[in-house]
Amino acid sequence: MGDDEVGAVVSRLNDLISRWSDPASPRKVRPKDVIPDSTNREGTLVSIEHAHGIAWSIVKEGFSEAHEVPVVVRGDAGATLRGDAYKRWRRFVRDNAAVMPPLRSKRSWARSGVAYTTLGSSHLNLALRLVETDTPSVFGQEIHYADALARSEKLRDAVERGLRAVVLRDDTPFAARKEISLALNKASLLGFRLGEDGVARLEARETGVTTTTTATNGVERELSVYEALSRTLDSEELSSLARIRHGIDWDRAKAGYEDGARKKRAGGGSRRFQRARL
Repeated sequence: MGDDEVGAVVSRLNDLISRWSDPASPRKVRPKDVIPDSTNREGTLVSIEHAHGIAWSIVKEGFSEAHEVPVVVRGDAGATLRGDAYKRWRRFVRDNAAVMPPLRSKRSWARSGVAYTTLGSSHLNLALRLVETDTPSVFGQEIHYADALARSEKLRDAVERGLRAVVLRDDTPFAARKEISLALNKASLLGFRLGEDGVARLEARETGVTTTTTATNGVERELSVYEALSRTLDSEELSSLARIRHGIDWDRAKAGYEDGARKKRAGGGSRRFQRARL
């Protein structure tokens, strides 16, 4: 895609965000208040394996603030729970219950009063939820994601208070949500990034340089082939790629990782976060 075409994508994205931005944007949004929008990745929701891979990297390497800025649509919690996005999410969670955080109760949602559907960064939010609830890992029963909480104040803040996100209004049309989601998934490949102020900007590119990079909060790094592909594949394709990358047995995945179910540790590291399950 040429520079003019990329510029047109960026301009269009900025127009859509500006038009549908919520007065409260940007603001911090807690992972527990988030579910994927029904337009995200063509309605295929998320890849369990990719989200677990992010959670495992947080345990091994620590939580980095060099992540993409989430874009979410703000809605009334009750209305969201009656909508298509939540129905899909509820079915997805129940089908993969062994390695997914449990569904929140209606009472818990009512206390929050608000729900957000994600157009971008769905996997990061789910990974943080996996850490928060110490959900059993697809990589083995001995892994406890919540161990990372004791080591990082930034991670605890991201879990408890949320990630700073661009927030759109509930009346954002389906077509606009889908267009925004598709543009965000192409951001790194096309060479632009979304700032916390809700404005997408082209990144400086040197002539003749073909390496794909991403820059967030002033931190620039090279994208691996896997990371680049992970932004454009639908969830089923991404799950297949993630299984290959992490060496996950296909039969275990097909069986829903039932062999990975475990009870919480007595006095485990996630005790202070157990209420988040409700």
